[in-house]
Formats: sequence, C-alpha cells, structure tokens
Amino acid sequence: MTVMKSGIIGLAVLGIAFIVLLATRTTQTNGPNYAIVGQQAPQIQGETVDGEDFELDEILLKNRSLPISDQTWVAVNFFASWCSGCVTEHSELLRFYEEGILRDDGIKCQTELIGVAFNDRLSDIENFFKKYGGDWPVLAGEGTNRVAIDFSVLTAPETVLIAPNGLVVKKIVGPVSYDDLATGVTC
Repeated sequence: MTVMKSGIIGLAVLGIAFIVLLATRTTQTNGPNYAIVGQQAPQIQGETVDGEDFELDEILLKNRSLPISDQTWVAVNFFASWCSGCVTEHSELLRFYEEGILRDDGIKCQTELIGVAFNDRLSDIENFFKKYGGDWPVLAGEGTNRVAIDFSVLTAPETVLIAPNGLVVKKIVGPVSYDDLATGVTC
C-alpha cells in the first residue's frame, strides 16, 4: 500500500513539475521551430501572385553594396487566406509595409515585406488582398510549401525577420504585431 502511495505521489510531483515547466518556458527560444533564428535565411525564390519573379538573394546581394543605414530588413510572413490569425495580424503588416520602421532619432529603416501563401488557392489569396488591402510581393503556388519547410514553419501565421546580412534574427509564431517587427530591426 505504501508503494502504491509513493507511486501516486511521485506521479503527482512529476505532473506538477511538467505543468510548471510548460507555464514558465519561453516559447520563442525553445524547440525546433525556432532553430532557424541565428542562421542564414534559406533561399526564397518563386513567382508572385502578380506573375513576377522573386528572389530573396537579390535584396541581400544589393545590401552588400549599400551603407548600413540604407540596407533593407526583410520580414517574411507565412499566411493563408483561411487562417483567422492571418486576418488578425493583417492590419499590423499593412502598417509595417506602409510606414516601415522609424527610429527614435527620426531615421527610417529600409524594410521589405514578403508574403508566402501556402496550402492555399490563388483565387482565395487574391480575394484576401482585395478585402484586406496590401500590395507587397506574395509568393503562391508550387514551391511555397518547400519554402515553409525550409523556414521551419508549422502553420500560419508565422513571420521571420531577416537582417540585411541574411541572418534570421527573429521568428514570431502566431499573429505578428508591428511592435514585434519594430523591436527586431536595428538600423
């Protein structure tokens, strides 16, 4: 009987420890989903909804010839038209796209926003942007699921912030805010 009591108490202590661990962990630094932070951004290339070719490397190569203050920070937003969190964050992304990031000293940091729609239909993506606004480059179709895998994206929405040198400096899982992006940019 005491062995059974000890076993139950042991399981209860283990359960409480597990709950405390889950409640106190910092999700942005734990797990394979964030392993990309601090790494060189994977290549992104493909065709946008508007039929244009896009390559992340073009932006990063151009950065090398520019003064630091003129280099571009890139936010890559993984979304889908069916995603409620994507609707929630969209006004924040519009603000980032339209305003960029303004430092305290009044200098505007160069920013670019790229959308990657995955597991979605082209017509639904077009309707999403007609309804909510925005005209940044959005990759769609074949290859976007591969891009999501390369960036360790599990579901929409997720956003990755890439420094001008090509390193991933921040990853936000769930709806992103303007402040989430602004605190990652240092120019």
